[in-house]
Parts: sequence; C-alpha cells; structure tokens
Amino acid sequence: MLKKWQKLSLATVVASAFVLGACGNGGSSNTASGDVTITYEIWDKIQQPGMEAIASAFEEKNPGIDVKVEVTPWDQYWTKLEAGAKGGSMPDVFWMHSNEIAKYSTGGVLMDLTDTYANSKIASLDNFPTELVNLYSTKDALYGIPKDYDTIGMWYNKTLFDKAGLAYPDGTWTWDTLLENAQKLNDPANGVYGVLAPLNSQEGYYNFIFQNGGYVLSDDKTKSGFRLDETIDAVQWYADLSLKYGVSPTQSQFAENTNLSFFQSGRGAIGFFGSWMTGEMANNEYTAANVDVAPLPKGKQAATIFNGLANSVSASTKNKEASLKFVEFLGSEEAMRLQGENGAAIPAYKGTEETFIKAYSQFNMQVFVDQMKNAYIKPYSNETARWEDVEKNALMPVFDGQKSVKEVAPEIVAGVEGILANEK
Repeated sequence: MLKKWQKLSLATVVASAFVLGACGNGGSSNTASGDVTITYEIWDKIQQPGMEAIASAFEEKNPGIDVKVEVTPWDQYWTKLEAGAKGGSMPDVFWMHSNEIAKYSTGGVLMDLTDTYANSKIASLDNFPTELVNLYSTKDALYGIPKDYDTIGMWYNKTLFDKAGLAYPDGTWTWDTLLENAQKLNDPANGVYGVLAPLNSQEGYYNFIFQNGGYVLSDDKTKSGFRLDETIDAVQWYADLSLKYGVSPTQSQFAENTNLSFFQSGRGAIGFFGSWMTGEMANNEYTAANVDVAPLPKGKQAATIFNGLANSVSASTKNKEASLKFVEFLGSEEAMRLQGENGAAIPAYKGTEETFIKAYSQFNMQVFVDQMKNAYIKPYSNETARWEDVEKNALMPVFDGQKSVKEVAPEIVAGVEGILANEK
C-alpha cells in the first residue's frame, strides 16, 4: 500500500547487477529437509505482530523451518532490497509494492510462483481480487502473491464535530457537504482546520479525479488523464481547499507538520487516510479516543483508490523449498485470517475481511470493505515511480499557489506520456 515513494535506479541496473552477484551464492536449490531459517522482510512495525503470528503458525506445521521476520522502515527498505539484488543477498521472502514490481520482475530477480499456486492444495489465485493478481503478474509469470488490499476513508474528529454541533459524516456526503462542514469546523486562529488536503495522490486527489469522472492513465496506459477537464477540475478543487477556501493548511505548513500530525493532535477535523493507517489511529491515545471513519464524499460518482501489497520470493534464495512453502502458506485462508485478526491489514483472501473489521471494532472499518464496490486500482505502468515523480513535481507550484492545474497540465501530459511511450 502507498505511504510515500522514492526514485530508484533503472530495472536494468538492478537486473544486471543481480545476475553478477547471484553467480557466487552457491545455487538456490537447497531443500527444507534439515533445520532451515528463512528471512521475511517487511517495512511496517505495526504489522510485525501479525506477520510473526503467521510465521509461528507456519513453523508449527513445518518443523525444521524457522521464519525470521525482519522490519526495515520504508525509507530504507527499497535501498536495502536493491543492494541485496545487486549482491545476490536478498531476503528469502519479502513484501512487494505495486510501484516496484515492474522493476523487480525483470532480470530473474524474483521467483516465478505460478506453479506453486497452480499445484497448491491450501491456496488458489481465485481467492484474490483479479486486479491484484494481474498487478503482480508479467508475461504469464506470477511474481507476487496478493497479501492485502486497501481503500481510502474519510476520517473525522468526533469531538470537534460535537463541539460545532454538526452531524457526523455518512454515505450521503458530497463535495459540497464536505466543504460546507469544513468551513464550519475551520478555526485557523486556534490552529484547527476543517480538512487536511496535502499534495498526496493515493490518499488525496486521485480519489477526487475518479469521483469527477476523470482518470490518471488511460486504460491502454498511453495517455495522461491531465488531458481531461474532469481530471484538471478535480485536482484544482482539491488544491483549492487550501488555496481558495482556506479550510486546509498550506503546503508549507504540511512541510513542517504532516497531515497525520495535524490529525493526531486535534488540529484537523477531517483527513483522508488509507485503511493501512488504522493501526496508527488505534495506537495513538488521542485518535483512539476521538475519531472515526466514514466513506469518501461523492462527486459525480462514488470512488476510491485501492491497492495492495504482495509477497515475493528471491530467485537467489538458498532455501528455495522452504521459501516456496512459506509463500504458499502466506496466501492461505489460515494465514490471511491471522493477518486480519492481528490488525495488520485487510486480507486479500476473499471472505476473510471481517477479521480486520473485528480487530478494530472501535472504528467503522466496514467502510473500507464496502467501498471496494466503487474502487479503482491505483494507476500503474512499468515506470510508475518515474511518471508519478513528473506529476508531483509539476503540481508543487499549484499547491504552493503559484500556478493553476490547467497551466501545468501540458507539462504533466508531455512528461507522463513520454515515459509511457518509452515503455512500449
């Protein structure tokens, strides 16, 4: 799921370096016949208990195989993984993200898991959202098993709503309702803002683009949605929550305090956060006692972005059999239920979502699951991180109040479509 992103070197660099590094690792056909320890690399400390619960259940079923869950924060995760690919020393099993799968699925860096799941008696690809299976598949090869999915919710501060005498948000809210309530809740003199609208794609303006009938990339991944008035108007409306209406902090203020910081200190009445942030809300004393979540407001239609992580296996693993057994178990109903019960994430396995809902009964978690009927997969291509970078850089002067979205749209179109054209 997307919290933030960074640029990495080209896939060809990773692939070629990996091949050189892998030559000296002694092969990857080791079996699990003796005592074996495999590493499972993740980036979210809050999800660690859930992943360790899954590892423990797997170890009970597979004596002789130990799973070591290792946590590397997101800011260092991809640097470490790339270094491992170059040196032939990647973790055995690890989380994969939609922004990075195209890069790591080339050059023999990841193990093809097609046969593992085709022959599995405990898991089937039919149990996962088709969009996520396709996302982690390339040229008929499967390089990642869906782990979870996420949608975006409209979190709100009940205490601030009560103080203002306003009804809590519900499924009837529109953009107009959002703005009207944000204006009533807004109290910048006392450091409180009606809504938090930072320059954020997945948790922010992407949702409004689809709600307005626009798109980010065309279905054939050749055109930028910034050719469309619907896309331009949606992003401008979102940016204007700060620029025109003053109900959101400015981008310079967000540079000093994140939207989460504003929200968890009672200085933001409404914020847009993904389901993966639920643990952060529950573990913070203030938000645990004062907030809840509602569906996103509707524009021309209801819409939310959805995405999901996958579990992948290194092609250079020295413990191939044990790693494949573990990644197979990770996609089982048992493992998915453990993930949800421990409040890690919404399980990707169909029919197990209620475990996550029950894990956070203090919040209206059903919102995230129900919104899947109006969900659009997070836009992606082979070079997602590159064109996202172009888009973000072009929008910075918009969110700083220096230009309009219409003025920067041609720059976004040219940059994004140039990258897409080179993918073909």
